Amino acid sequence: MNRPSYLMILAGVLSFCAAIFQAVIGFVPKWSAAFGAGGLASNPTLLLALSLLVALLLVLFGLYGLSGAGLIRRLPLLRLMLLVIGLLYSLVGVNFIFQVLAMLGILPASGPIPIHVVLVSFGAFVAALAYLIGLAVGWKRLSNKPARAAI
Repeated sequence: MNRPSYLMILAGVLSFCAAIFQAVIGFVPKWSAAFGAGGLASNPTLLLALSLLVALLLVLFGLYGLSGAGLIRRLPLLRLMLLVIGLLYSLVGVNFIFQVLAMLGILPASGPIPIHVVLVSFGAFVAALAYLIGLAVGWKRLSNKPARAAI
């Protein structure tokens, strides 16, 4: 019997939390503007449609995390998708490293870094680590090949 991968469970839960957050701020243009939506906040219909589309994508990411954990049925292209999802989160999460270096004065900062930017980057960084480390640890278990029976 395979034990569930707790890193993949964490990755899935973080993706579901991000989906909820994205959907909620899509309903309130002022909140979206505060989180960097810019001119998009002036078109509430488009803002809501794009927010819900991104939330749906994040739900899909969460489902792949739970599939990788073994909690739901195996989804197609599981290992490839977990890698792609981890790399996508890494693109956002690597910003966290630069922000920390700027806050420590190691890198130059153009101004104060808003706390919500740091928190979003940190969440993406943790999710990227959970997806990528969980994938590396469970690489064999996530194989398409069925396990061989012991004789």
